[in-house]
Amino acid sequence: MTGRKRQNAEERKPAILKAFYQVIEAEGFENASVAKVAKQAGVHASLIIHYFGSKEKMVMALVDQVLQTYTSLFARLPKGGDPQERLEHLLSLIWSREWHNAASISVVFSFLALSQRDGSVRDRVRNLYGHYRRYLLEQMVLLSEAGVIRVEDPKASTEALISLSEGSHYFCRYHIEAGTFDDHCRHMIQAARTILRAAEN
Repeated sequence: MTGRKRQNAEERKPAILKAFYQVIEAEGFENASVAKVAKQAGVHASLIIHYFGSKEKMVMALVDQVLQTYTSLFARLPKGGDPQERLEHLLSLIWSREWHNAASISVVFSFLALSQRDGSVRDRVRNLYGHYRRYLLEQMVLLSEAGVIRVEDPKASTEALISLSEGSHYFCRYHIEAGTFDDHCRHMIQAARTILRAAEN
């Protein structure tokens, strides 16, 4: 019986988190009540409290899930091989539809706003970006040593690349015309190559 209960929890908790995500996407974080999440998930509200303990803990579980999505993307960033190919793979992944659509922008904005009020959320977001920053800095040093890019300050180049990629990711939908996303990505990759003074492949 205990095994069956554990299996039910393992199956239902992701479904509840998916419903929570959908409610935030549709109505915003502030309006995502336990009752609305329960209705979306097709379960009783008491079951959500049983599984998560509180809305706050459910929030942290969803934050971890969304951040894990980006962690999985970061894990696919190249770590070895031909330096020129590694650079092209890196830039193509950062400016790809998969990266861009990894999480709903309304959900991400809700979490970023929440991180300004909640230290636990802020620490999780900082930890994620810390991994991203360390990876990029390591790549800037390696690619510079290989002569693929020409940067005087790898740290500054890393900060510029993060600012370009995150600014593009979060705000391009507000200033590019419909149907021009692929062109936007090509322009951003070229801008990144200019920042890095990348050798032509």
